[in-house]
Amino acid sequence: MPTWRNQLPPEGKNHGFDLCRTPASGTLMGIITCEDLIVCDTHFWHGRTLPCERLTNDEGKTIDDTPCQACREKAAWRTHVYVSAFDMKKREHFLFECTTLAAKPLAEYREATGTLRGCILNASRPKGQKNAKVAIVTNTANLGRCQIPPPPDIPAALAVIWRLPRAAIAEEPQRNKTTKLRTQNDRLRLMRDQEDNASDPPSMAEILAGNGQATPPRVLK
Repeated sequence: MPTWRNQLPPEGKNHGFDLCRTPASGTLMGIITCEDLIVCDTHFWHGRTLPCERLTNDEGKTIDDTPCQACREKAAWRTHVYVSAFDMKKREHFLFECTTLAAKPLAEYREATGTLRGCILNASRPKGQKNAKVAIVTNTANLGRCQIPPPPDIPAALAVIWRLPRAAIAEEPQRNKTTKLRTQNDRLRLMRDQEDNASDPPSMAEILAGNGQATPPRVLK
């Protein structure tokens, strides 16, 4: 049964995870809660960030002759790295995104300790500019004194942020212990493509019942 309330939730709060990037000024800090990195190629396409659908090998080289729709439209792609972290002061759990170059200290920490959980993340842009190079400094937290929550399912959280069905993202463990995400084309066609506050596309049950014919779901071709 739903739980009804008479008060709006706190501003900016929802049931998902915020995606944070290194600010132009100041420092982003947190204690990493996940065990390992999540690596994914993405496109900024039609005003949104989406995972690239082309198939690649361990070195990131394309092995599929059929690129994704964004690739066919010559949209540039970039490789991003994701980890989950907990802000001890704000008591907030968030996802952190950076480039592979910026993530090297994280990969080195994981290689040295066997896990990223408990790693103190300190990310800044020394030049103080929006797109300046990111510098990450790592340290080890005393988990006996500071309690951090269990890690979230990062691919599932990214699916919510990217507005993809969870089933459209497949995890591919790699030899170097990172994880690549790739989309499954047959399921990606069900991807939601709607503006904020727009009505949800009808479910299959509604269509079969004749209740959703007026607003058919939009499908990427």
